Amino acid sequence: MEKIPNAIYKMMSFSMKVVDKLKNYSEKNFNTLGIKAGQTVIDYGCGPARYIANASKSVGETGKVIAVDIHPLAVKDAKRKAEELGLKNVEVVLAKGYDTPLQSGIADVVYALDMFHMIDSTNLFLKELSRLAKDDGLIIIEDGHQSRTNTKKKISDSGILKIIEETKKHVKCRKRA
Repeated sequence: MEKIPNAIYKMMSFSMKVVDKLKNYSEKNFNTLGIKAGQTVIDYGCGPARYIANASKSVGETGKVIAVDIHPLAVKDAKRKAEELGLKNVEVVLAKGYDTPLQSGIADVVYALDMFHMIDSTNLFLKELSRLAKDDGLIIIEDGHQSRTNTKKKISDSGILKIIEETKKHVKCRKRA
C-alpha cells in the first residue's frame, strides 16, 4: 500500500512546511485550481493539510472541504490544523486503502496534489476519485514526482477519466461517459 512510514511522513511534512515558508508554494499551487464559493471539494491525499486553509476560504461558509488521507498522522494533522484555524467547513476522513467512507457523487472538485506518483493501483484510485465526484465534477491530478507523459498515460490507460485541460501544474479531468 502507498502509506509511507511515520518517520518518512514526518520528514515530508517538515520539508513541505519549509518550502511553503520560503516560497509560498502551497498558496501559489492552490490558486491554480479554480475552486469557487459554495463548492464541495475533496483534498484527496491531504497529507499535512497544506491546502485546507485556502480551500476553506475559497469555498466559503456555504461550501465544504473534505480532507482525506490513508495515513493516520495526516488525518491527525488535518484535524489539528482545522481546529486551530477554526475551519468550520472542513471534515477530515481516514480512507482505508482505496475505500473512502463517503457517499458517491458528493464533490464538485476532487483534487490529488503531489501524490499520484505514489499510487500503486492507478485504476482503483481513479475509480474512487470518479466515484466521489459529481457527474459533472472536476478531478484535478498533479503529476507529483513523475513526468506529465506518465501521468497522462496512467489516466488514459485506466479508461475511467478523460483529460479536458492541462496546465503547467496539473491535469483536469472528468468522468468518461
